[in-house]
Amino acid sequence: MSLHNEILELQQNNPAFVELTLEDISVDPAVPINLTGKTVFVSVKKRTDYKIDDTEALITSKITVHTTPLSGITTWTLTAAQTLIPLGHYKADVRIYTGATDYGNSFTFYVDIVPIVTTRLI
Repeated sequence: MSLHNEILELQQNNPAFVELTLEDISVDPAVPINLTGKTVFVSVKKRTDYKIDDTEALITSKITVHTTPLSGITTWTLTAAQTLIPLGHYKADVRIYTGATDYGNSFTFYVDIVPIVTTRLI
């Protein structure tokens, strides 16, 4: 799933596994970013959070093992505790690093935290 400027729905207090395809969109057509040896950081923040760091981020994740690195594919794994934030519409971004080198945001997107549709006790 390429999420550039898209909206991702996550159910509140539910684990999630989101496959991300990270592409260099500065070229046309976009090409996959080789993730070999790179670390991917995902941050979810309130839409009013304009800090350049993650001190007030609601969700932060660090991904070092990638699904298909040569194709720019990684999996963002979220626990139920990570998605236990207030229902709402949030902004998110991905940053890619190799050691101390920051490749910048590969894309920004939005996250909607929505209620669980059905709860069964069986």
